[in-house]
Amino acid sequence: MTIILAVALAAVALACAVVIFLCRKYVRDTYNAIDRVLDRAMQQDRAMLTETTGEDRLSKLAYKAHRLVETGQLKLAQVGEEKDTVQSFIADMSHQMKTPLAAIYMYTDLLLEGDLSQAEAGEFLLRMKAATEKLRWMMDGLIKVSRLETGAIQLAPVAASIGATIHEAVKGVLAAAGQRGIDIVVDDFEDTALLHDRKWTREALSNILENAVKYSREGGTIGVAVERLPLYTKVSVTNHGIGIPKEDWHLIFKRFYRGQNVKDYEGAGLGLYLAALVMEKQGGYVMVDSKVGEFTTFSVFFANTETSANGMNCN
Repeated sequence: MTIILAVALAAVALACAVVIFLCRKYVRDTYNAIDRVLDRAMQQDRAMLTETTGEDRLSKLAYKAHRLVETGQLKLAQVGEEKDTVQSFIADMSHQMKTPLAAIYMYTDLLLEGDLSQAEAGEFLLRMKAATEKLRWMMDGLIKVSRLETGAIQLAPVAASIGATIHEAVKGVLAAAGQRGIDIVVDDFEDTALLHDRKWTREALSNILENAVKYSREGGTIGVAVERLPLYTKVSVTNHGIGIPKEDWHLIFKRFYRGQNVKDYEGAGLGLYLAALVMEKQGGYVMVDSKVGEFTTFSVFFANTETSANGMNCN
């Protein structure tokens, strides 16, 4: 009996030792496998996703580790892009503000010297006011652009009458058009409820209309037309003025860009950029067609919705 008991105890001890050894080996192998997975994930070894590990949990771990690395890299890339955007924005803003600030500084010095006639002093004050107005308008535009670009302002498109939005935008530029004897004619159209943010869409259309007024001939006419297409509804604004060279068509929607043929006109190159940005944020876009010395047409495209405002005619 004693011998049998001793053998049994020895067998149990051996079994325990074997179990402990296998457990340690399993833990060690699992640790090593996890370590390899993490190393490969950090090295962006995509092959590990298709490599057979023989263990479902390790395969899942490999996939999750890879996704974590990819997510981290994406966030780093986004941070880098945002940093570049901010730096570019600051550089552009600084460049655009130099001219009006220099003008204000110069006219202030001349006024302080005091050796001016009343007419000259009045003229310099008017020029200072114009430069100040340009700075104010520029700052207002820059704030809007920066908030839209960074997502600080989120557009809230709703199905609403596009006719009402158009007429509000036209109303906002009537005074400026009247000063130059320009008529704004809105063609008759069947109103439609389109998905758009009314406030910001009105801003976009107003910028395009202001642009049309600025570059139209005095006493001319600006035409506004609406056309419903299969997928989009197009709102067109046409003026007959200086026109835009074809080589500038793809540039005029860039921030602060101003063509060579508009150097004698006031502006900062923000209006069209803001209009295009607003439309992009709500699934639309803006296009231009022009012939130098004859006409320019800006077409704003809104994605159609199933809802239509039947029975409303805009004149």
